[in-house]
Amino acid sequence: MRMNQTRVIFFLIVGVALIVLCAAIVFNQFIGPALTATPTPAVAGGTRSPQTPSMPRITSPAAIYGLAPEGKADLPTYICGADAFGSYFTLQQMQMSGKDIEHGFRLGIVPFQLNNLPEYNIAEEQRAALLETGQWDCLLTTLDAVALGSPGIVTAIVDESAGADQFWVRGINTINDLKGKRITFSRGSIGEYFVYYVLSIARLNPRFDVTLVPRDSVAEAVQAFNDGQADAVSGWEPDIYEAKNSGGVSLLSSAQLRIGIDVIVTSRQSISARPDQVQAFHDAWFDTLKAQVENFDAAAAHIARWGRNDWTLIYPETAAADLRGWLASIAQADLGDNAFVMRDPAPLISRLDIARRVWAAAGANVPKDDVADLVNTGFVARSAAQPKLQANGNPINNTFSISAKLDLSGVDTGDTETLAVLPCRRFSFVPESTELTLESRRILDDCVVPTLQQSVGLYLRVKGSAAWPGPKGAYTKEDILQFAEARAQSVVDYLVSQNIDRTRFIVEATLPPEAHWETEDAEVQAEDRYVEMTLITVGR
Repeated sequence: MRMNQTRVIFFLIVGVALIVLCAAIVFNQFIGPALTATPTPAVAGGTRSPQTPSMPRITSPAAIYGLAPEGKADLPTYICGADAFGSYFTLQQMQMSGKDIEHGFRLGIVPFQLNNLPEYNIAEEQRAALLETGQWDCLLTTLDAVALGSPGIVTAIVDESAGADQFWVRGINTINDLKGKRITFSRGSIGEYFVYYVLSIARLNPRFDVTLVPRDSVAEAVQAFNDGQADAVSGWEPDIYEAKNSGGVSLLSSAQLRIGIDVIVTSRQSISARPDQVQAFHDAWFDTLKAQVENFDAAAAHIARWGRNDWTLIYPETAAADLRGWLASIAQADLGDNAFVMRDPAPLISRLDIARRVWAAAGANVPKDDVADLVNTGFVARSAAQPKLQANGNPINNTFSISAKLDLSGVDTGDTETLAVLPCRRFSFVPESTELTLESRRILDDCVVPTLQQSVGLYLRVKGSAAWPGPKGAYTKEDILQFAEARAQSVVDYLVSQNIDRTRFIVEATLPPEAHWETEDAEVQAEDRYVEMTLITVGR
């Protein structure tokens, strides 16, 4: 009996051991990795380079450093990821001119898509993850990417796209005409966001009102357009110009619609743990911009000497001309522009909010955090307090629009083309008055104000219409026209109160159809009370 009990106990012990062993194998093979894996941020789009489908990286590829002078190799490092884009080359200039060393750190650059080297083929979600985990100190990217992914904190503005991003079409005259059409773009790029924003102007839903034809690059998107697979293409220069080969024409560009804003996004960990180093980087950035403005040829030469010229497209023999070509359609934000915006970041915060709403309308999952928390004004403020960082001169393209009103009074609005008829046209007024109701103001805030605030080359034709009530002889034609114009002017006055230049409006009045004159039918009268707004452009 004792022998049988011993055997039972023995087999029980062996059985328990086998169960434990199997459980350990299952945990190590399947459960453990799932618990310890680095989460992938849900980020879609925003940067100038298209996303590349791949698994998120755990570590960053090697950053590229300049040669450190004797005794400076042990300086703290500061790593920034950036694409090949003209205004981003301030990083290369900083490194080759030694401005980083001068300000007490060594700059490391991680260049995206560098010469087709796989280690630098870094997808958008990987870039966000590397910044979020603090492996990078900064990322140069677009404002809409920040709104969508919240990967870090905006600490400075690099530029506005001022013509580099373009929307080309074939057989389409206005934004409204895009309904039912096929639109191609480089997926996960500023070109994709440009599509969504343009559609939002006419209240066209990208999920239902058009057919999206995403491609992996601008070149592929343009090829799809030229092959007849799409009716419109969004992209940036120089590839976008190939769209003319199939009869394409430019409908709109960022020269008019300034929605493409490039920014310096700083890691939250760097701001928290190394604020002095973050400040040193911003001081060096503006110091480098100052050197670029004051001696452009030398700045271009520094960038060319960085090497990898087929990536930058800036070559030693033609450096100044190459860099000038890059920057012609980019409105760089200098220290003065940055200081102006950061003193009152409300317009910047508003653009973040608009970008988030545009992405959400396109079906993207957007964060729930407060966009106001994505801007830190302190680093620019401290740089601006240093007179030695103020430049004596202006960037190549000095049309950065957020910091000041541009003088548009000399533009001839006689030669205009319709870009879009805005969908909002029915506004209620206080009874027997031309005063807008609160609801009408809300509609204008949503439908009109964002587009006008983010454009510099677009105008608004505001045409008022009033009912002509009976009985016969109660009102004259002049009375009705005067009242119609007064209501249109009321709309303009409200928009001007939202900091939109009065010179950008053309006010008109129209009579109702003759069959509606002197009518006593309330429904007919209601039909004739509207203010029609047409977005127009002066030449394309």
